[in-house]
Amino acid sequence: MTAEPGEVEPTGWRLARELAIAFWREMRAGPQPLPVLYIACDGCGQVTPRTKVQKIMSISDGQFTGSPPETVCEACDHAQPRVVDDAVTADTTIVCTGRRPRRFGVKRPRKPCGESFTIPATAALVICPWCGTAQPGPGCG
Repeated sequence: MTAEPGEVEPTGWRLARELAIAFWREMRAGPQPLPVLYIACDGCGQVTPRTKVQKIMSISDGQFTGSPPETVCEACDHAQPRVVDDAVTADTTIVCTGRRPRRFGVKRPRKPCGESFTIPATAALVICPWCGTAQPGPGCG
């Protein structure tokens, strides 16, 4: 929707029309899978999805200092710094048992997701990249 060099940006009703068309095309395309990265936690020893990142900032003598970003375990909330090759490779395919959320606040549940995706065989917790529901993995127990 960006203008080419030398072309004027749309405004007014033309902008509203182009935004509505872009929104409609995105809604018709359906959900897109989210990338889910699995890491081995140093705290609990389980393989869990990396969904949270934290960074600690402090002020000392008028200067900002910050730690490098740390991944937070979904199961035990243990924070650990990222290192090279800390991601666990996906090698097992499972089918999601969750339900996709409705886009516009309707309370009724939708049909089951049923999408298949690959995860590590030792994952204790799994997050579906299509619907975002958390469910126990094959490594839990």
